This record gives sequence, structure tokens and C-alpha cells, in this order.
Amino acid sequence: MSGGPGAPGGAGQGPEDEWSRIVSDLDDVRRAGDRHLAGPRDWSPEDAVFGGPAAGAEDPEGAVDPEDDDAPYSPDPGPVTQGLSGGALLSWTVLVGVPVLLVALSLLPGSLPWWAIVAGLVAVTAAIGHLLRSLPDDRDDLDDGARV
Repeated sequence: MSGGPGAPGGAGQGPEDEWSRIVSDLDDVRRAGDRHLAGPRDWSPEDAVFGGPAAGAEDPEGAVDPEDDDAPYSPDPGPVTQGLSGGALLSWTVLVGVPVLLVALSLLPGSLPWWAIVAGLVAVTAAIGHLLRSLPDDRDDLDDGARV
């Protein structure tokens, strides 16, 4: 009785030979699995998931095309204080900073001097007054406040 390939006890069929056959079959599966990557698209799954090629991989096309409409766009927002006058910036700083400073000083051992509390209240009141006074007096009835 002659054993065929893969039959137990066949001639030349040891565990190493069986293992080599299994591994070679896996290579065929890997090649078959990569067939779905071939086609009209020119990006790999790493590009879609992670936003670029894998670490250490070379980009075959070079840099990102500036004409690409699908490229991410993140414009520079400009300075945070854009359109804010110096007086308004100072008023907002006093309005936020003085109460935080008074709370921090009150956590220190000992009592807070009365003049520090009064000076803080005067500064906060002046800051609120300046911010309210700097509001625009007139408003267009057709303006809903939306900016594009």
C-alpha cells in the first residue's frame, strides 16, 4: 500500500516536510489576500487609516499635491487677540486675573489685608465698566450677527 502526498507514514513525509507545505500554502493565501489592493485606487489602506505611509516607508509620489481637493485644509487662525483693543485686553486680563489672584492669596496662611480686597474689587468693577462702555451703541436692524 503506497501512501500519497500527505498520507501519514508515506515516504519522505516527516514533520518538517509537512510544516514546509503548510507555510508555502500560507504564502499563496497572502498573495490572494493582496489581490484586493490592485485596482483603480492609488492609495494603500495605511494611507486611509493613518493618513500616510507606514513609518520608514518611502512615498512613491513625493510630496502632497497642492491641487488635491481632498487634502486636509487647516488655515492659520491668526493671533488670538486679533480685533481686540489694548484696553479691552487689559480689562479682560484684570477681570479674570484679579479674582484668581485674590483666591490664591486667601489660601496663604494669615488674613488678607483689607486694602488688597478693596483694590481688587475696584479693579474688577473698573474692568466691567470699561467692557460695558466699549460695547457698540448702535446696531443694524437687519444684522443678525452671523459672520461668514
